[in-house]
Amino acid sequence: MEKSKSSFKNRAKILAAICVLALLSLGGTMAYMTDHESAENKFTVGKVDFNLYERNWDGERPDGTYATSSNATASNALGIEQAEDMYAGKEITKDPAIKNNSKNDAYLRMTVKVPVATVSTADRDGNLLNGGQPQETPLFTYDLNPDSGMRLVSPWPVKENGYHIYEYMYTGGGYQEIPVPAGHDIPPLFYTVTFANVVGGQIDENTEFIHVDFKAIQSGGFNGPEDAWRAYDNQSR
Repeated sequence: MEKSKSSFKNRAKILAAICVLALLSLGGTMAYMTDHESAENKFTVGKVDFNLYERNWDGERPDGTYATSSNATASNALGIEQAEDMYAGKEITKDPAIKNNSKNDAYLRMTVKVPVATVSTADRDGNLLNGGQPQETPLFTYDLNPDSGMRLVSPWPVKENGYHIYEYMYTGGGYQEIPVPAGHDIPPLFYTVTFANVVGGQIDENTEFIHVDFKAIQSGGFNGPEDAWRAYDNQSR
């Protein structure tokens, strides 16, 4: 009888040790809930589900469906249609907004990639700038919507492969990065973009357009945004 009890205790200890090892293994391979979207691709993990939409650019709504206009004219056409006939100094509609469709609060970063070229430009009155000498120029400009709740991470853009890249964090109108509440609809980062007043003949039809994308990660389980984005970067490698 004593031998049977001893054998049972040994098996229980072995089983407990296996359970501890299993828990440690799970802790070492934790997959955080993230989301990311751009014009080319999207991936969603867990319950963090954001949607980047541009209602007046291509007609997309917050839920991912699309609206079409039956009475579009040159003045109220979608931005994507206006962009088919670009010219120096033209302003067109582009309004990137984001909806947190998930049940989780999450940190959000938006990225705006502006193509850059070495060109000669003029002011609105046609006067040449920089003495008419070509200089590195962002081909599109925009005004940040103060009601978007987004704020630049750094005032200086990252220069990479012919782009100036600006990163924005969600602050809700304050100064510190905070999570986007579940179900929250963030207003457009901006409403229009303006093509640089480039002196004719310097830009071809293959010029890249301005790009907007985002990334998001759960806020729960982290000690702050720095901790969360560090985990995001490690998981994305």
